[in-house]
Amino acid sequence: MFGLNCNKERCALFSGERAPKTKKQQAIAERDHELIMLAKDLVNKEGFANLTMDKLASISPYSKGTVYNHFCSKEDVIVALCSHAIKVEMTLFNRVLDMEGSSRDILMGVHVAYHIFARLEPILSTCLLTAKTPWVIDKASNARVEMLNQLEEQMIDNADAIVNRALKEGSLAMSAAVSTDAVVFANWSLALGSNALIANATNSRCIHRLQDPFTILNNINMLLDGMNWKPLSSERDYKRLWKHIEQTFFAEEIDLLSQLGR
Repeated sequence: MFGLNCNKERCALFSGERAPKTKKQQAIAERDHELIMLAKDLVNKEGFANLTMDKLASISPYSKGTVYNHFCSKEDVIVALCSHAIKVEMTLFNRVLDMEGSSRDILMGVHVAYHIFARLEPILSTCLLTAKTPWVIDKASNARVEMLNQLEEQMIDNADAIVNRALKEGSLAMSAAVSTDAVVFANWSLALGSNALIANATNSRCIHRLQDPFTILNNINMLLDGMNWKPLSSERDYKRLWKHIEQTFFAEEIDLLSQLGR
């Protein structure tokens, strides 16, 4: 009676995959964003495991039926949160994609951007792992899953462009056994894993004993030096570059992290 059995096709109307054209569509898009932000606050406080449609409805100014018209299930909410996380990440990445320097400098800028995002949004930074599990994908709307896939493709295209630039400028040489895909995946998995462990596994002795504030950078340098991606860390002061990128492109976020004590 309240439209709680929202099917996947109907939820496509609320997923925001098309730019709103009318006032009604704009209002729907704004309400969708408002609900996603409320879900984000809920997840930050209670985690993904405790996210429910009832809790989301209870903290929103809308009826449960309205919430279900936007999201078919809590899994649909999780995919929407993941899409939101990727949009925020790409906003940060875009600041450094055209920065001056070598391809490795630009890649370092992307790593700095992701590290800042992970510190600002520790829950959302690991959202992709949750959103990609079968129990989430199978229950999410087709429209939101497709939007997530499109956003991922945009991120991959940008990463591929950095690797292809490195190959063109001669700062990276790869054997026939290694593909661009492998290089992109190696960097993504290092960034995701390193930042997630630093943020969430502080009780581990392996993490607790780390004293170097440039632990993430050290991991990146070991990976890129291992690929012989030049300039090598023995040839370039990447700690200085890291600080330069923070202050030049992300000064506002660095100040906020300082205020938050992170």
